[in-house]
Amino acid sequence: MSRPPERESGFQALVARVQELRAARAHPPSEYPVLLDAALAELEHAVEALRPVAEAAVPPRAPGAKAAYPFKAIFDHLPWPVILTDEQTVVRRLNPAAAELTGLPAAYAAGRPVAALLRPADRAALRAHAAAVARGDGDRSLPVRLQRLPEGPLYATLTGIDVPGERRRDVLLVLTPASVPRPAGRTEGRADPAAVVRQAELTGLLDRTARELLAARTPSVALVAAAGLLREGLADWVLLDLGLPAEPARVAVHGPPAPDDAGLEKAFLRQDPRDCPVAAEVMASGAAVVEQLTDDPERLGTDEEGAPLMARADVTSLLSVALTASDGTTVLGALTLLRTGDGAPFSLLEACGVEIAAGHMALVAQRGGMCGPGPC
Repeated sequence: MSRPPERESGFQALVARVQELRAARAHPPSEYPVLLDAALAELEHAVEALRPVAEAAVPPRAPGAKAAYPFKAIFDHLPWPVILTDEQTVVRRLNPAAAELTGLPAAYAAGRPVAALLRPADRAALRAHAAAVARGDGDRSLPVRLQRLPEGPLYATLTGIDVPGERRRDVLLVLTPASVPRPAGRTEGRADPAAVVRQAELTGLLDRTARELLAARTPSVALVAAAGLLREGLADWVLLDLGLPAEPARVAVHGPPAPDDAGLEKAFLRQDPRDCPVAAEVMASGAAVVEQLTDDPERLGTDEEGAPLMARADVTSLLSVALTASDGTTVLGALTLLRTGDGAPFSLLEACGVEIAAGHMALVAQRGGMCGPGPC
């Protein structure tokens, strides 16, 4: 027999308990596992209590339209970072606490794999455990490390959950931070100091890049030097391709001073840009590509032996922008930046800065006739 809907007084009690759990975020991290179990118990209780009401309110032609609303309301107010995924760790929903912890807007994260947030060594383990939980093999926990928080592991708890209105079993993933989350009472509208500092750093980098482009004796020297400055300020690798989309050439590759893979720079240099999917995509469309979470091994193509360059470089985030001529439509090349290992994902602020630099570089390439094998 299904349980009757929770009465109003019971609902008010539930709200009070959730508020109490939210306040418990100030407790020492050592107490988080106990509090986390309590939060999960409240979530399961709320789902079961609201299920009859939700199912009764759903029209037959739209089985999931209204049933998820009560669940979403409670989900969004949970005090810990919580992510709802499928068996492949693809994000279906994350609450504000999870968005703050991961640094990703909910709209961007939806449809992308949670595993891509983690350091490469932890991805396979999370996917395997998520698949097991979705199959009904039982809940489990494991330590994981976010790329943006490499200094210490998080405690990831995975539990199967039947979301109202959905036919398949999803996975609820709760991340317990190693430190106390930032208080929720931060003054709204005040600029984030870290963002202000980063903006100043980007402004300085763009200034140095513009000066290099203006001061260099030849366009070729200017473009290569500018790409090098962008690597020093923003990325682990920078690839510069010039030419019209039908016949581009890779003219510069800048990487770490002492890369773990000594032959990787030559492999990038020898690659035809048309065999680099992300660069070819950018040159064909003229639109920038920002992949804050990327674990597709084919995005950079392969080396001469067929090994994925994404894997060889351990790329975790990439940014590629077009060099567009002054007419605003003709693409003269592509500038691709890569971050590897534990590097933080590229931000939209950084993407805007790179687009500005690419516009300056396109002007130099156009005036110097450096548009690849064909005429500019």
